[in-house]
Formats: sequence, C-alpha cells, structure tokens
Amino acid sequence: MRLTLYTDYSIRILIYLGQNPGRRVAIQEIADVHGISQTHLVKVVNRLSSNGIVLARRGRSGGLELAGAAQNILIGDVVRLMEADLPAAIVPCIPGKGQPCILADTCRLRGVITRSIGAFMAVLDGVTLHDMLTGQKKH
Repeated sequence: MRLTLYTDYSIRILIYLGQNPGRRVAIQEIADVHGISQTHLVKVVNRLSSNGIVLARRGRSGGLELAGAAQNILIGDVVRLMEADLPAAIVPCIPGKGQPCILADTCRLRGVITRSIGAFMAVLDGVTLHDMLTGQKKH
C-alpha cells in the first residue's frame, strides 16, 4: 500500500506545527525545512484548513497553527481526509473505478483489501499527533 504525497505532506505540516506551539508558522518556512514546493504545500494546507485541522491566516501577521490540541488530532482522520479514494487506489476493480472486473462475482480480493484497510486505519485511529510528537502511544 502506498499513501500519496499529500498525506505525507499533511503529516509533515502537522508535526512541524506541533513542534512550534504558540507561534504562527509561514508555509514557506515549512517548505524550506522539508525541501518541498510551497505550491504543493498550499494545496495541502487549504484542505487541512477547510476541515478545521489547521488555522491559516493571511497577511503580515499570518501563518499556520494547529486548530486544536495535538492530543485531539487523530492521524487516522488526517489519512482519511487526504486519501479519500484509498480502496480504489489499491485495487482498481473497486466499484466506480475503471473497467468492470469479469471476476467480480467470484473474486474475494475486494473483501480482503477492505478488511486490511480497516485494520490499517484502526491502528492510525489509535495514534494522535501528540503521540507522534512525543514518541509515546496512548494506552
């Protein structure tokens, strides 16, 4: 399984903001630290901001900051937000994508993939941004 760069960038942004509490961080600063295009980060920030995970302010005193406590930001929620098409990205025969599969009536791959993604997401749902910042998992 492979996550998109948008997911990678979103987690990098959140970790950076979590490491810099109490101050607004410019997108350019994050881009420079991670060697990522500012244009790509703007797209990710827009999605994080429009979903209430990050506060983005424009202007001279603008910048980014976490919208809430790091303990309340589930990594699973972030991955779901950025990977809206996760099952179909792994197996193209998932309904609604590409050509219909001639094996659909007998193939069980879809169910296996769906269960495995569920297990993967269950692990991520048990991890907060705070856990990632401190290196500790909540119990």
